[in-house]
Amino acid sequence: MWVAPRAGLREEWVPGADLRDLERLPLLVVAGARPEDDAKAVDALIADLDDAVLTATAAGGCEALPPGDAWDGRSFAVLNRGTPGCVVTSSGDLCMSLMRSCSGWPSGIWVDPPRRTAPDGSAFQLQRWTHEFEYAVVAGAGDWREVRIPQAGHEFNHPLTARLRTAAQQGTLPRKSALLGVEPAGEVVLDAFKPLGSPLARGSAVPVDPGSGVVVRMHEVNGRPVRARIRGPQAWTEGARADVLESPGEELASQRDGGLAVDLTGFEVATVLATPGTESPTGPGTAAHEPAQPIHTRYWLHNSGPAPRGNMPVSVYVSPGALTVSGPVTATVRVGSELTDAPALGTVAFEVPPGWRAEPVELPYALGPGGFTLAEVTVTPPPEPAPGRHWLAARLMYDGQTYEDTVALDVPGGQHGPTLVSRKGVERITVRAGGRARVPVTVRNTTRGPVNGTLWAVSSWGTWAGVGPGCQGFTVAGDAERECVIEVDGSAVEPGSYWLLAKVAWHGCVAYTEAVALEVTP
Repeated sequence: MWVAPRAGLREEWVPGADLRDLERLPLLVVAGARPEDDAKAVDALIADLDDAVLTATAAGGCEALPPGDAWDGRSFAVLNRGTPGCVVTSSGDLCMSLMRSCSGWPSGIWVDPPRRTAPDGSAFQLQRWTHEFEYAVVAGAGDWREVRIPQAGHEFNHPLTARLRTAAQQGTLPRKSALLGVEPAGEVVLDAFKPLGSPLARGSAVPVDPGSGVVVRMHEVNGRPVRARIRGPQAWTEGARADVLESPGEELASQRDGGLAVDLTGFEVATVLATPGTESPTGPGTAAHEPAQPIHTRYWLHNSGPAPRGNMPVSVYVSPGALTVSGPVTATVRVGSELTDAPALGTVAFEVPPGWRAEPVELPYALGPGGFTLAEVTVTPPPEPAPGRHWLAARLMYDGQTYEDTVALDVPGGQHGPTLVSRKGVERITVRAGGRARVPVTVRNTTRGPVNGTLWAVSSWGTWAGVGPGCQGFTVAGDAERECVIEVDGSAVEPGSYWLLAKVAWHGCVAYTEAVALEVTP
């Protein structure tokens, strides 16, 4: 039996709404003719949910819905690409947020002085530059399942792209092919496809190999049970359901065509492990290496996001961060391993200014899984060291990357101020569509010793494909300067008005250049 609410949603769903009264929400009463038949009535209701339509008798012969809440048998949706939010009002209005900005704490607070702004003086969070928004509308007879709104949303956000083959390219392609197939198409959607194993998540030294197994994560979109099938470029001989940590569970038998089948309930998210019949060469893959070397182990001081690529499995730290030198000084060295299933063996090398002496010169280490070690290094200056800031650097290498921490060695009598000074060599950048522009950035070292750092190109959203390199490393000698270059490719940026600045980080310090206007003309 269906008991309609006493008022429509438009009247009830208001600020401060109190919906605890039974008459304020619709009510479906499920019961059998006798008390012992109640369970059978619930089972019958569940069986009737396959078509997402229920047949019930309205209480007292009343209308099933209040006036104004009736459905006209059609559905309508707004699709978007990357907008931050949406809401459907009680009156049926569809609202889409085009932009979301924060000019207060924390996004609007500038931490590293001097405070920088967009070229017009506004805060970057106000996003005053050219924006392009893409959306689409979908409508049709029936509910959202019949109109296939989820499928339309995924297709709109993943448009088909094509590339013309040149005459010089050899070989033939099949008229129809799939590197990965998930069926039934449109009813089951692929969420993730990756090599088996997550070594970074658990601190493992075991590399992943997609030739020995892959992970397929998918979900059902219509809220109905379905038998899903996945196919790869070659037959899979073994398969199993798994949890999000990829721990295998129920085994899945390979089908005659080499695919795997798995039963999904409505809206279920499933993870499947698949093993190919024959191992295929996968090549070296993409190394998880940072473009700027060495990597400063106190990376959080550079305000550059999460841990560096590779997750820093072995690290070195030297403290304190600065020492005043009037004779021999001692620093504490810490070496730690985040590996959980392998030892870490290596050597920490110490670098001091010419004429200075470090004892020891290097520090061998042998750490078990999750292990660490403490040691000391003593730095002795020459009899009359030059006044100013010098550096003690501690470095180790692991898996093709170099990790570094530094201690400032301050000899009294030197100048005070920023250790690096950066500036851009242009006041405005104008580039035609299809053209290129070169933006020089000069970095000057005011200290006595070499400084290793990282320079990022920071620009408006919509320009990233044409501004690069996004990240580059540099080394500038003591009392010297070096020019780094950022290039703008006008063919990769839509015509419009943007901005660009450079961020420089070194030895736990951060600085930003002034932002300049970037204009891409047709």
